[in-house]
Amino acid sequence: MNNILIKTIYFFIIMVAILAQADGKVGYDIYATVNDSNASSSFGWSHHTTILSYNLVGSIKGDGNSSQYIKINGFDNINLKENTHTKSGRLKEDKRLSIASQINSISIDEDVTDNPEAYRVAINESMPSSLLNVEQITYRGEGIYKRNSYTNNNDEIATDYQAKKFSENSAFLGIYRNAFILAEVTPGRVDNFLGENYSTVFQVSSDSDLYSGFKFKSSNNLIDESYVGSFKLNAKVSRVHSFEWSPADDDWLGCCPTGYEGLDYSLQAARLCLCRSALIDFNQGIK
Repeated sequence: MNNILIKTIYFFIIMVAILAQADGKVGYDIYATVNDSNASSSFGWSHHTTILSYNLVGSIKGDGNSSQYIKINGFDNINLKENTHTKSGRLKEDKRLSIASQINSISIDEDVTDNPEAYRVAINESMPSSLLNVEQITYRGEGIYKRNSYTNNNDEIATDYQAKKFSENSAFLGIYRNAFILAEVTPGRVDNFLGENYSTVFQVSSDSDLYSGFKFKSSNNLIDESYVGSFKLNAKVSRVHSFEWSPADDDWLGCCPTGYEGLDYSLQAARLCLCRSALIDFNQGIK
């Protein structure tokens, strides 16, 4: 009895795969805390999206002043912000903007030891989302100021222009496909594997007579590059965060033991053998 009183576990799961929240989002939240008389550890994970399909195809052509502002924020961690202002001049723009999101499946498997002094969870979810933005613009006049920024799960891309003679062709595609999350929580530690499958592609060709700026920063800060000046810009950025899960063994800690000889066979190490890198075929679209 004393053992039960000292070692306790608290956790809750909110599954909203069918019922929408007040803001129109659906998804799940999970949070667990395991403690004993000496230590306490917690793990939390959530994913929400807005189920929708939106397409915009349009064009602008004319003389004079203009202003354009577009913002997509909080859409499954794929965001877009556009801000364009022109002084008197001639502007021509063709644009396509498409966003889509859906829920295919959410599976959450939990395991709590009899003591209870450990909590284990496996989340296998398919909640694909995509954002596509394609622009073709030309301008001649007294001045244009144009700034675009994109993020996909903390991968950041930005362009910035000032010009009197300007042209740009650009395309951005951000996709979030699925995730496989594993965690083992004990009073003294948390071992986890966070496998998310998402990708970003951005391509731009531009010519500005005054100022051009380009920046890319990866979510892990491994890549951070920027260009500033008056030049013709041609660039393509492709960033893939990918894994493929093979449920070859349901044993939480027995996977590939010879591959981790000398280790403590923690959940994080043992489960890495089930995940391997795989390039994404962007032509497949969302599945």
